[in-house]
Amino acid sequence: MTNEKITRESVIKEVISIFIDAIAFLDEDEKKMVSENTHIIKDFKMQDCDFLVFDMDLEKRFSVKLSNEDWEQAVHIHEIADLIIKNLRENP
Repeated sequence: MTNEKITRESVIKEVISIFIDAIAFLDEDEKKMVSENTHIIKDFKMQDCDFLVFDMDLEKRFSVKLSNEDWEQAVHIHEIADLIIKNLRENP
């Protein structure tokens, strides 16, 4: 994904897809419930190992490095997408 073609909507969709893959225990109905307003910890009780997979997959997909401080600010899908976009714009 090049910086010129990044849209918030496309990043949100990609983050949702990565989230669903990272927590593989979701059934089809739960997968449909994931949205930009999903709280990644509270809504689906994401475990530490799932979180690590999610973090690594995001970093690999978007070529970004998210710090612990970043994660303290971002717990909803839309916040994570915004953080990725900010990181990509600051570090092209």
